[in-house]
Amino acid sequence: MAPSRASLSIILLAAMALSACGGAPQRDSFDLGGPGGGRALARPLRGALAVAEPQAVQPIDSDRIIVRTGPNEVANLAEAQWVDRLPRLVQARLIAGFDIGRATGAVVRAGMVADRVLWTEIRRFEIDVTSAEAVVEISAKLLDGRGAPLGRGRVFSSRAPAPHSTGAAATQALDEALTATIGQIVRWTAAQV
Repeated sequence: MAPSRASLSIILLAAMALSACGGAPQRDSFDLGGPGGGRALARPLRGALAVAEPQAVQPIDSDRIIVRTGPNEVANLAEAQWVDRLPRLVQARLIAGFDIGRATGAVVRAGMVADRVLWTEIRRFEIDVTSAEAVVEISAKLLDGRGAPLGRGRVFSSRAPAPHSTGAAATQALDEALTATIGQIVRWTAAQV
């Protein structure tokens, strides 16, 4: 016997009430992986290098995973988030990236005594559904210990295939693009100092 319209309406209202009581939907949390398969730097770092927390604007400066749905349209993955604010996660990955190939010198967080500071800005860190790619773009510049620029900065970017925009697939693709971008930044920085 099929349920009546009245009983279907009651079931639907009960389901809506239960979902309203549950508050915000649960989101899976994702971290960026390790520094990846880095290689030794052609030229080891000299002295101490401080890695500043990357600058970013909203919505990048958050724990949300960004999806670009059009040229000027972005959204968040509804059921996924980073374990911390993205700039903090990227800073940790940058430091780890230098640690892979470093033979001498020290790599520290900004605020500690250092000869130079690596200043970065995350410009893009998103899944672009129009191209089915993860896109990471970070600008970098070196500053002396007093904050004065040393030479010209540079923009680094990488893309990785992202055929799916679910939490696990999206974060894996973003991590792959970030690993390639960090490799570029580490090699460029080592050549400057």
